[in-house]
Amino acid sequence: MPTIELLQTGFTFVSDQARLGLSTVALIRGHRNILVDTGHQGRRQLLQAALAARGLGPSDIHMVVLTHSHWDHSQNVDLFPRATFCIHHNELDYARNPKPGDFATASYFPAIMRLYNVQEVVEGQELDPGVRVIETPGHTKGHISLLVDTPQGPVCIGGDAMSDATSAFRGLPGLVFWSEEQARSSIQKMLAASRTFYPGHDRPFRLEANQRVTYLAGDTSVRFTASLGYGQGTVSVTIGPEPLPQPLIL
Repeated sequence: MPTIELLQTGFTFVSDQARLGLSTVALIRGHRNILVDTGHQGRRQLLQAALAARGLGPSDIHMVVLTHSHWDHSQNVDLFPRATFCIHHNELDYARNPKPGDFATASYFPAIMRLYNVQEVVEGQELDPGVRVIETPGHTKGHISLLVDTPQGPVCIGGDAMSDATSAFRGLPGLVFWSEEQARSSIQKMLAASRTFYPGHDRPFRLEANQRVTYLAGDTSVRFTASLGYGQGTVSVTIGPEPLPQPLIL
């Protein structure tokens, strides 16, 4: 049966200077090595290191599934020139004429994809034994997710159709560029198929009873280092959850 390994944890950061999306990158190991999303240039070396730590190089990746065309999920496609790239035909169509206001679809994406071996995929298509495509539009027109039959049960790699654990309770992903109605339907479709998720911008999680979430893996903090200018040195900030204060007993 196929297994899933987390290569890069998904995060979202918003500041007064930039919006930065760090997408989840996952590796499915089955009969073939399937990479789900490739992340952006800023994480390129970390992606290469994560593969090398598993004894893999870019040429060992047989297939890359792009959940959608947004830059934070697809910039490193050139690392895998020998792979087959799987994407929905509606997403290719969408990338040629994205909805006004979609700041995350790069105009160069269709031209870039013409350089590679692209396979258009549809609902229910089996990419490898136990790895199936599910159509999850809404975030974008042709967004897809994967349902993977692992030894622990069905796992959904949701991409930005299930951007974080909050999406499961809110009924919508964090951003909707195409259709709110379809985005809501896609959330319900994924919830009906699985209780374990690899979201686009959060750690892998399992939904428990009583609206509880159990996180399964992934980094819990990020360290930023910035230059303050000539002669001013640098400053570093770590963003992450702090432990709950313990009772003070005197």
